[in-house]
Amino acid sequence: MFIEAIKERNFKLVKTALNFHQKGLILPDSYILDVDTIIDNAKIILEEANKNGIKLYAMTKQIGRIPYIAKKIIDLGYLGIVAVDFKEAKVMLDNNIKLGHVGHLVQIPSKMLENIIEKGVDIITVYSLDKIKEINNIADKLNKIQDIMIKVIDENDIIYSGQSGGFYLNEIKSIAKKILKLKNVKIKGITSFPCFLYNSISNKIEATNNVKTIKKCASIMNDIGIEIEQLNMPSITSLENIKYIKALGGTHGEPGHSLTGTTPFNSRNFKQEKPAIIYISEISHNLNNKSYFYGGGYYRRSGIKNVLVGKYTDKLKQIEVVPPQLDNIDYYFEAKYKADIGDTVIGAFRTQIFVTRSDIVLIEGLKYDRPIISAVYDSLGRIKYKYKGVKVKNE
Repeated sequence: MFIEAIKERNFKLVKTALNFHQKGLILPDSYILDVDTIIDNAKIILEEANKNGIKLYAMTKQIGRIPYIAKKIIDLGYLGIVAVDFKEAKVMLDNNIKLGHVGHLVQIPSKMLENIIEKGVDIITVYSLDKIKEINNIADKLNKIQDIMIKVIDENDIIYSGQSGGFYLNEIKSIAKKILKLKNVKIKGITSFPCFLYNSISNKIEATNNVKTIKKCASIMNDIGIEIEQLNMPSITSLENIKYIKALGGTHGEPGHSLTGTTPFNSRNFKQEKPAIIYISEISHNLNNKSYFYGGGYYRRSGIKNVLVGKYTDKLKQIEVVPPQLDNIDYYFEAKYKADIGDTVIGAFRTQIFVTRSDIVLIEGLKYDRPIISAVYDSLGRIKYKYKGVKVKNE
């Protein structure tokens, strides 16, 4: 999906990762992150947001919830991390990383709420009155006022399978009046997902009906005297999309794939965020004039079509890939080419590392032509080993 983008805009990362792999320093089934470029992307997105008056939470699930990178992004001026599920929230809390937004897409379990509220989070998205009451009771116990964000849905909104939840628009007024009776929570925000989608035909990012629903909800809240400070419009928050968030009355965005230059928009538009992630594997064996390389990092919406294969950067071949079927485990990918066993395989596709079995290798110093491996994490944000720095010559 991003092979052409990585070849054109960050071939240094390809060369470096290939050399590391051929030297035995990177195992197959590893995602390689160019930390310098991720931070550069985060910086220019924040600058664009500041110009447009949009505030940002950073999303890290797609790059494996890595606290080290999360802290670097927050240090730029991001409000905090948006923890898409409760396990990501725990990783951030365990590493003293500021939580900005939790509860969306996955609600916080009852027994975790006290720890999160006590340690501090800007806002919690809620799907039910029962959860709001739990938050209120815990905030009361802790002598706090906790800001909450309402996830609102309507009949014509897009809701992905496995992500159902929220309050229907036609019940918002009655729900809001009940919340107003609670003393330790305040409705401060409204959100939905996805608020934007990429249209590959028009090559544009377009608002979904979910945005209209958010704005209708805000109007209802205003009519009953509730001042909404945050209209959070996630999905494809990026250099290209920030102007649309502003134009539609949004206040907050949540960059995720744009940090690595891997939004769907980036697949055809190379002048925005720079690609900062590749997948490294290795040819395991051949069968029937086809090659098979190690899997573990497959994501079913990856859009993978081609990989680069070889031992030397000047002899890499671009090969068509047949991804594993969805009802099977991705032990191997199939390549329509008979390569040499031990050849490096380089992929550039859409991923959500936290749902894979992959390692995550951090490379720093690449922008200065002094690349080192600084650390290796597992796919859930836990450090496996930290290096003082392993250098590689880009041959």
